[in-house]
Amino acid sequence: MTILPFLRIGTLLAALAFMTLNGAAAQDAQRMAQSDQTAEEALRDVGRILEGRNVIRQQPAPGADAVPAEEVPGAGEQPAPQSQVPLLPTEAEPVPGRLFARLTEDTGALGSNVRWRVYAARPAPDGSHATVAASDEAQPVITVPPGEYVAVAVFGHAVGTKRFEVAEEAFREGITLNAGALRISSRLIDGQLIPSKLVTLQVFGVDVDEFGQRKLVVEEVRPGSVVALNIGSYHIVSQYGDANSTVRDDVKIEAAQLTDASITHAAAPITLKLVNEPGGEALANTAWSILSPGGDIVKESFGAFPTHVLAAGDYSVIARHEGQIYNRDFTVQAGVAAEVEVVAKN
Repeated sequence: MTILPFLRIGTLLAALAFMTLNGAAAQDAQRMAQSDQTAEEALRDVGRILEGRNVIRQQPAPGADAVPAEEVPGAGEQPAPQSQVPLLPTEAEPVPGRLFARLTEDTGALGSNVRWRVYAARPAPDGSHATVAASDEAQPVITVPPGEYVAVAVFGHAVGTKRFEVAEEAFREGITLNAGALRISSRLIDGQLIPSKLVTLQVFGVDVDEFGQRKLVVEEVRPGSVVALNIGSYHIVSQYGDANSTVRDDVKIEAAQLTDASITHAAAPITLKLVNEPGGEALANTAWSILSPGGDIVKESFGAFPTHVLAAGDYSVIARHEGQIYNRDFTVQAGVAAEVEVVAKN
């Protein structure tokens, strides 16, 4: 995988704006659904913040050590009030205030694509935390009684949280997301872009759990689209076709930077045909099994001439037709589409 040079913040914001203005309705709906999923995941962490813990969803900055929430002084304990502001919303006159989010401390407020949820900090008798405000505006104005609250901002797949107090005067609260963005392209060995309908892109966290599984961060990335992410390292999986052309690599997201990742697939589409003689018509009702040199099944299918994208290398194929079994070996060259004929002769 090739990581192209980072682009500056102006280019990042322009790319994010272009994504918003030029996305088709279906792509916008998909992005909104992914944002909903990100928001739901963020909400699971809110309880820890409401308990007074520090929650860091993004990876630590380069050179910094991650500190588990349990090791933060006072974690799990309700912090003592720092002022006379009541922890619970009161019956006092509601106070207006504006929320905003930014990528870093040095950048301006984001103007679009930010989703907000605001919760009461102190739980109700049943243990729940009331949702006091919700908005899809980038810089919403909310009106809440004096008290203590937790705000959650979701920008693409970047999430930020902040606990804040509201007194009796108008307020302005900002969340620094510590985020950048990622744009992925998948290419053939000759540099040509692979059609987006033939590629599946996923983004995972780099850490694995006790079962050896990585956390899925973005389930489906449209090639060439811009995905906002918290800073840190991520694991990219690019699947070309429906067989074994899978490329994996890691990428690091920097604050307020757009990272362009170009993934190259050394593979080619291969069409299988069972014929009575070389160059003859393909026989229908044929079951196929493509095997690796070690005998592992790479792909199975059924039909007269199925096509599969295979990683470059050596294979053998078995064709089953009307109770008979036929086979041959073949080689896939990167970037060279080919037909593999199996002659129906024992």
